[in-house]
Amino acid sequence: MPASTLRFNAHIVTGTLNTVSNASVTGGTLFLGGTFLKVEHLTAYLIVTAATSSITVTPYWQASNDGTTFKTLQAQPHCPVNLPIATGAENVTEIVPPPKGIEGYKYARCMLAVAGATGAAADLYSIGYSYRQNPC
Repeated sequence: MPASTLRFNAHIVTGTLNTVSNASVTGGTLFLGGTFLKVEHLTAYLIVTAATSSITVTPYWQASNDGTTFKTLQAQPHCPVNLPIATGAENVTEIVPPPKGIEGYKYARCMLAVAGATGAAADLYSIGYSYRQNPC
């Protein structure tokens, strides 16, 4: 069987949180596979610059079987809520795995929920994915 290929920080979506308030920004959609699982060991590689002092940025995962209608996956059983990764005036780089069960869907994406203050032009984000891609 051929070896899988490591994909690091692939399918990157970057942007600013300018004017975002109590809403989410969307990462790229990743095809996980149809009949055969093409992606293993998936994580989101997140870089967030939260320059606004009272902004909160929290990652979460969504999945879909048609690539258009996405549903939010609940957090892991051992941590029943999604935890913020940035809470005002900090720069963070985080690796966030998806909840168990995401491999049961064809498509996945990571989202960033923005709460607290309205984002400004200096509030930045990058959402990429790291995974092993199977050759099938």
